[in-house]
Order: sequence, then structure tokens, then C-alpha cells
Amino acid sequence: MRTKIRSSHHGDRVKYVAYVLWIIGYTERTIALALSMRTKQVAGIIARSEYTGRSSMTDQQRKEKLKELEEIRLDNGEPLDDGMLDRVPFVILPLGSTTKPGPLRRRM
Repeated sequence: MRTKIRSSHHGDRVKYVAYVLWIIGYTERTIALALSMRTKQVAGIIARSEYTGRSSMTDQQRKEKLKELEEIRLDNGEPLDDGMLDRVPFVILPLGSTTKPGPLRRRM
């Protein structure tokens, strides 16, 4: 029986945009909408990256990772994201504010 080796079919552009938006503080769902992908695809990209443990990172660590990603953005004068992140500020968002509030609970 042969073992099939899976190669990644997501290009560098897709991975880079997913990493940047994830470190900034966007949800997997929001990133999936931006990239026209399914949420599970984005979750898989993030799970196989060095940015998996975002919730355990401090804000300072997230700022450093984001700065690293910003520094490698330009490759020979061309952005890795093909200009998709031109209007996105490279500033982290507080993680608690990116989710919608849950339903109100009734008091009995």
C-alpha cells in the first residue's frame, strides 16, 4: 500500500494574508470570508503555522510577530499579498473585542 503525501495547495499569498489577519486579531470566519474560503480551510492553515497559540501570546508578542510579517511583506518591491492588505493597518486588535456579544440571559 502506498502512502500518499499531501502537498499544500494554498499558495504563499493565501497563507500570508491568513497569518497577518490572524495575528492582528480577526476570527477564522472573517479571514475565510476575506479569502473566499471555508472556515475549516483557514483553521487548517493556522493550525499548521507557528501562530497557532494566539490566545496564549501576550500583546507584545503579537506585535513582534506582526512586525516580522510586515517586514517580509515586500518581495522585490511586490507585496506578497498582491495588494490585498494595502488598506489594513498592521496594528493588533484586542482579542476580546473581535467576537460578537452572546445572547442575553433571562433572569428567573
